[in-house]
Amino acid sequence: MKVFKLEENTMIHPETGEILRRDVRPVEYEYKGEKIIVDMPGWYPLQGNEGICSMEDMKVAGKALAMLKARQKNLSRNDEFNFANAAMI
Repeated sequence: MKVFKLEENTMIHPETGEILRRDVRPVEYEYKGEKIIVDMPGWYPLQGNEGICSMEDMKVAGKALAMLKARQKNLSRNDEFNFANAAMI
């Protein structure tokens, strides 16, 4: 993918030809019913959220997914032990 930069904080989208600007936008991620909204850095058009994110930007998404997985794991652990299924001695 060839990227053309116009100025320091702009680039041309390689497929649409739109001018993209460096920005941070709220993006929602979901994992097994758990949701989180994070401020996702990337290159975005003035209208819409169809942007391009670098590998460095994607670290934000990776951390968000890790948090969702940890929450889900913690919820499932809490479900494993409750008074309804605890053995009475």
